[in-house]
Amino acid sequence: MLHLHTATPGAPTARPELDSFISRVLACSLDIRSLWSLDHSPEEPCLATPPYQLLAFADLATLQALRRATDLHHEELNFLVVVDGDRFESAWGECKVSGSLARWAWRYVSTDEAYYDEARWDSRTSNAGGVVRLRRKALLVWKGAR
Repeated sequence: MLHLHTATPGAPTARPELDSFISRVLACSLDIRSLWSLDHSPEEPCLATPPYQLLAFADLATLQALRRATDLHHEELNFLVVVDGDRFESAWGECKVSGSLARWAWRYVSTDEAYYDEARWDSRTSNAGGVVRLRRKALLVWKGAR
């Protein structure tokens, strides 16, 4: 059974256009175990506005199927797929990304919230060209019934 996850009673869910999109993705990718919204500041209580960044826990076959499903590709959405519990790759999106949840220091703080560290180029003049690590929050958008 597919259902959009609500973290706590009264907590905001995904925006309506994102709900519809997620339903379409899940209808053709039944092996997705959970879907997370990424790139939130620690203070952010709900999904932000576009561009969205989603992270799906699935497998390599799902990643390949999503890459072929060009009708799902959306320019305001970066879609990552975790293929083995740790390693992830872009299914589509502006940024072609691959990496590891372990390198991101991914940590669950509850069943519907996780934190991770993201490396970004530092734009401050005092450290121009340097890299900073930012603490970011991930929010559970959908979880399978398994």
